[in-house]
Amino acid sequence: MQLLKHLQRYSDIDFLVEPTRIIGKEAVMLVDPDQLILIDSKFPISTGKARILNGNVEKDLEDMWKRLDQKKVFNINDYNTLEDINSELDRYAANCKEGVTCEIEEFGNSVEGRPLRMLKITKPGPDRKVLVFDSTIHSREWLAPATLLKVLDLIHKQEENDAIELLNKYDFYFSIILNPDGYVYTWETERFWRKTRSINPNSICNGVDLDRNFDIKWGTVGASTNPCTDEFCGSAKASEPETKAIQDLSLRIGHKVLAWNTMHTAAQTILFAWSVLEDGVCKMADDHDDLSRVADAYADAIENTYGTVWRRGNSCLLTYPTSGTQNDYLRAQAGIKWVYTPGLRGPGFNPGSNAIEPSFREYWNGVKAMIKAIEDTKQ
Repeated sequence: MQLLKHLQRYSDIDFLVEPTRIIGKEAVMLVDPDQLILIDSKFPISTGKARILNGNVEKDLEDMWKRLDQKKVFNINDYNTLEDINSELDRYAANCKEGVTCEIEEFGNSVEGRPLRMLKITKPGPDRKVLVFDSTIHSREWLAPATLLKVLDLIHKQEENDAIELLNKYDFYFSIILNPDGYVYTWETERFWRKTRSINPNSICNGVDLDRNFDIKWGTVGASTNPCTDEFCGSAKASEPETKAIQDLSLRIGHKVLAWNTMHTAAQTILFAWSVLEDGVCKMADDHDDLSRVADAYADAIENTYGTVWRRGNSCLLTYPTSGTQNDYLRAQAGIKWVYTPGLRGPGFNPGSNAIEPSFREYWNGVKAMIKAIEDTKQ
């Protein structure tokens, strides 16, 4: 584990699935032939300590781009460009069901000037609580926005009973792309790019990991000060305009948020506070039992959809200690109790479009179970 984390932070090896403490959970690296020699020297393939999952990732990407290049319009069952996603959000906002309000709020801008957008689907009524969903703070995790768009579509259409009942009780806020510059870069230049596209002074390497940049125990553990690594935490806490915008949004609306889900991919986990260490050990939330009870209901419902296995628990214990994370900030500073980080299915960060529908179905079942468990806990 320590060697893997060292390679992640101090080498130019691209980790598609990060090393974690989960027993049996593999770390997945994208390596060129020269890097493979290094990996084989540390984790000999012949002994089973490492294995080759895909001997020609480049061929898979070529096939994917060929298919996507032929796609001319938004397709909710496929991966979509930022331009097409924004156009579809505009369409949703302009075509709302009677008695429902759909509006887009632009709550900030990226370092390259792209707006951070949130589609709010609401109904009138006093003191209505909000369910917030966001994705793509790590730009290469394409399955997260694809899954979330299908949840948004279900709530917007108001055709299924569960969606109707939930919108009768709660407002829904969706921010599909939190890292628009990075997301565009994954389409135009480097498919597995994770960070933003900010320019780092005195470095040839661009980008900051937004999920290490929040003003909460910033830079203390599980983050890198090397701009050339995927976990670079930035030059200062909340140094990035995207981070500041998310922080400001959460502080403004936190008092009315029932639950906030910030989606990632390729882990099959439900994580909750805290991510950091305290006195050298993983910090546990005072309401850990509440969070765990809801996470169990959440993960069990997902598992029961297709018979998969989902881990759930304290983020630090289940994966590894990190700091400056979005989920910790939402809890500590915005005062939101029910903050969860679902890591959707894989495989890896480049699953085929056939992964979108099952990801949506299992995730939606999990969301419904999460909400019910929260309601039961509050009674």
